[in-house]
Amino acid sequence: MGLSSQDIDSNTDWFLWVHDQENIKKGIVSGDFPEDGPGLLRRYRDDFGLARNRLANNAIRLSLEWSRIFPEPTSDIPVKISQDRFGNIHSVQVPPKSMKLLQDKADQGAVKRYRDMLKEAIELKLTIVLTLNHFTLPLWLHGPTLCRNSFKRSDRRGWVEPKIIVEFAKYAAYSAKTFGDIVDIWATINEPMVVSILGYLLPFPLPFPPGKSDIGLCLTASRNLAMAHAIAYQQVKKWDKKSISPFGPAYVGVVVNPQVYDAYDKHSKEDQQAANFYSYFWNEWYLNAVLHGEYDLNLNMRIEPEEWLPHLAKGCDYIGVNYYTRYRVKASSATPLKGEVIPCEENCTDMGWEIYPEGIRDVLDWVYTKYRRPIILTENGIADERDEKRSVFLQRHLEETYKAITQDRVPVQGYFHWSLIDNFEWANGFTKRFGLFKVDCASKERRPSKAVELYKQICSQNAL
Repeated sequence: MGLSSQDIDSNTDWFLWVHDQENIKKGIVSGDFPEDGPGLLRRYRDDFGLARNRLANNAIRLSLEWSRIFPEPTSDIPVKISQDRFGNIHSVQVPPKSMKLLQDKADQGAVKRYRDMLKEAIELKLTIVLTLNHFTLPLWLHGPTLCRNSFKRSDRRGWVEPKIIVEFAKYAAYSAKTFGDIVDIWATINEPMVVSILGYLLPFPLPFPPGKSDIGLCLTASRNLAMAHAIAYQQVKKWDKKSISPFGPAYVGVVVNPQVYDAYDKHSKEDQQAANFYSYFWNEWYLNAVLHGEYDLNLNMRIEPEEWLPHLAKGCDYIGVNYYTRYRVKASSATPLKGEVIPCEENCTDMGWEIYPEGIRDVLDWVYTKYRRPIILTENGIADERDEKRSVFLQRHLEETYKAITQDRVPVQGYFHWSLIDNFEWANGFTKRFGLFKVDCASKERRPSKAVELYKQICSQNAL
């Protein structure tokens, strides 16, 4: 069976980025294409069945594709925007008439397909955690190759432009109204600091679009990503009015990826300072903005009066945590973050990440102690093509999570392993295999990894 036009979404920045011949020739991307992948959109019934029946899952995490729902610009649809004295957008009002215009503009074929998927999950008694934005942007908002080649000439600059906050508000409002009857748990944005840092500051070796290296652009994107969460939080709360679970009607969080950053030389003051700065920028900066209205735009690790903007902190019901590894950081004046990550030397995953189970407890403790929100472990997993380390990885990380819950009293509300099936791992394509079920991209066959039976036993018994 061949691919149809519905299977391929060519309207995203990532589609253009991974197909770009310059990126492929330079090795910036793998040369793999998402349309050659596992084909979830056609096989979701079988895959949801794997989650429920083969793994005994009671929940599933999914994402919407903004560009599928709105392949054409929504900028002509009027909304009421309020700004503070600095020009920051602090509220967006979508009137009913504009909601009708959004309904008319949305691709109803894509909307129906998403509804069918979500209803299938509900019928299988899988509680849905639905992410509004997992990295990709519509091409009408972000032209990644033009931004890469000539940023000043581009009129589609993605997260660097304030207008994206307004358009994200419209998309969030429409999604909440459209799917709120079957979704209670929402995530606004997945790993925002990955988007801003890998897209606008650290473009090597495998950059996110548009592959720039400019601290000013990085901070602007980070700021807009924080403001976008705040505005989307308000929209989902307003438009999702129906509850179908104890979490409902609108339980809204953001997904971040705090990792452990340790000094490469624990006796070096410089390495310790570099590790602290990495931890501050990667782990703390965004949550400080979202939850406290602290926008450290000069990166001096202090909040000046003009950087304290509490009116921009609209809310966050839970924090999604994606945990994978520990990084060891060595001081370096040659890098924009005052240090460099030393490559993993032993006990590494196929991603080159250190397997460090103790870190998941450290991260959970830190997030809850500092921000006092319930936590959902939204990602934790291992790239392990030879399928040798996944079972032990799973067991050890869940043991440390259990300690965080029972000994440290961290309110962890759920755990999602990354991932159910092998996925398109962004610039790495299909070269990194995270799936509990391995996927043959040619035949689309799903084959269980060695960890499947262990995972099912843990879920079935709700115990280690």
